[in-house]
Amino acid sequence: MSEIISTKAQMIQSESKKLKRGLTVLPLFGLIYFTVCGGSFGSEPLVGLTGPGMALILLIATPLLFSIPNMFMVREMGSMMPVEGGYYHWVKKAFGPLAGFLTGWMNLVVSWLDVSIYPVLALYYMSFFFPVLSDGIMNGETVVLTGDTLSWIIGLVMIWLIVLLQIRGARLTGLTTNWIGLLMLTPLLIMSIIGFINIARNGVTETLPLLPEGQTLFGAFSVGLFIAMWNFMGWELPSSAGDEIVNPKRTYPLAMALTLVAAIATYAIPMVAGLYGGAGDQGKYNLWIAEPSSEDGIIGDMPESITEEKLAEWGVDPAATYGWEYTDIANQIGITFTGEENGFVTFLVGIVSISAFLSMVGLFIGNSLGASRVPFALAQDGMMPGWMVKVHPKYGTPWVAILISGILFSIFTLQTFQALVVMDVFLNCMALVLQFLAMWKMRFSHPDVPRQKVPGGWVGLILVTLAPFLIILLAIVSNVNEAGWDSVLKALGAIAVGVLLYLPLRKFVKPGIPDIDPFHPAETQPETA
Repeated sequence: MSEIISTKAQMIQSESKKLKRGLTVLPLFGLIYFTVCGGSFGSEPLVGLTGPGMALILLIATPLLFSIPNMFMVREMGSMMPVEGGYYHWVKKAFGPLAGFLTGWMNLVVSWLDVSIYPVLALYYMSFFFPVLSDGIMNGETVVLTGDTLSWIIGLVMIWLIVLLQIRGARLTGLTTNWIGLLMLTPLLIMSIIGFINIARNGVTETLPLLPEGQTLFGAFSVGLFIAMWNFMGWELPSSAGDEIVNPKRTYPLAMALTLVAAIATYAIPMVAGLYGGAGDQGKYNLWIAEPSSEDGIIGDMPESITEEKLAEWGVDPAATYGWEYTDIANQIGITFTGEENGFVTFLVGIVSISAFLSMVGLFIGNSLGASRVPFALAQDGMMPGWMVKVHPKYGTPWVAILISGILFSIFTLQTFQALVVMDVFLNCMALVLQFLAMWKMRFSHPDVPRQKVPGGWVGLILVTLAPFLIILLAIVSNVNEAGWDSVLKALGAIAVGVLLYLPLRKFVKPGIPDIDPFHPAETQPETA
């Protein structure tokens, strides 16, 4: 028996040493950017739900109250334990193997449900060029293949091309996100420049309000903070590739700092250009929403001052079941610039549609890379089957874990699972709470371990913890108000499934496999390719 135990431990140790450190500042910056931000898309509802002024305030307040505290937490924990699996090991070391396993499990469930939808969304934006993606394949009056099914099939091709990219190497994957980011931001920059030209040419003819009509200051701030939080979270997720980062104690904080600056600019510049450059005046900012809450369509969510006639004048169907996205905002900016709908406006909308497509692709790459490393880290620690710890002999990536993740992403792209997305908020928040609590616990249980502490001493630690906790509480309350207690019950059910998985894994797979020492990362190979 002891020989079997020794063989299992030696195999894991041997495979772990094959990992290659190739993530320097630039490729890691690309991965974190597409995990935390990934483009301007998704920030539009901030304007319609909270008001133009409040939306801009939140783009400054959220990084201060939520992102920077998260970054300090990740820096402190990552400097202590810069190891593959990241946050799984942080929580495990603080609160034991069950808490660590559930933290990894919760983030895996969130990634399967949330990240899996990005390929489908990418193809939704491509329907501007290829209407067949939304209309489906027709044979006369007969639907041969629906648009949803066609998008799913093409989405599978995208997923597996990205799986192959990730097997090829973490560094190559990160550099790919750099190029995708550059290509994605270029159309948004062009749109923004045209918006600012409109502002310079026409002047600011209208003062946009702080809040929407009938909304209170606290109500707008609380709803908006919840939305903004989702546009500025995920700082800890790429830490799961800790053994693939070059000098992680320096590289990770620097990449996070670059991401913070880039994320604020990505959200704020197009928003200002859109609001004042043609898509915000005369009350148009009210159209910057996601899905209308009224069964009557978008007209039901409009203030009394905006009539059906006014919507028709703007080219908006009063019964529309969706609000303005940046593709629609680009259309308004283009019309304001040229004075009419013409080829230039179509071109502008087209390149912003391409930008949205690239944003979804980048978001899938960034988020899926972090998610694929968690099963590998669990297998290293004896909490997943041993065959999942296999590392590619040439590329130095956990290729089996990446393949398994690809299969799960493929399954969860099916619309059958979209009803479960409501549990994301609770699971994500619980995992984040455990990481902050782990930081506090490690201050007392391991005070002598070197780390890059949160600045400001104990006062700084309290402030850095208090602000995110208040926002997380607000997020949970807002989610319950929006989706009901069903979202919490589903999340608790997912946690219960995690406990049921943990017990047999702990009893039958773990024996004989020693715990990974998170304070001393594996001796991995430098990336040469």
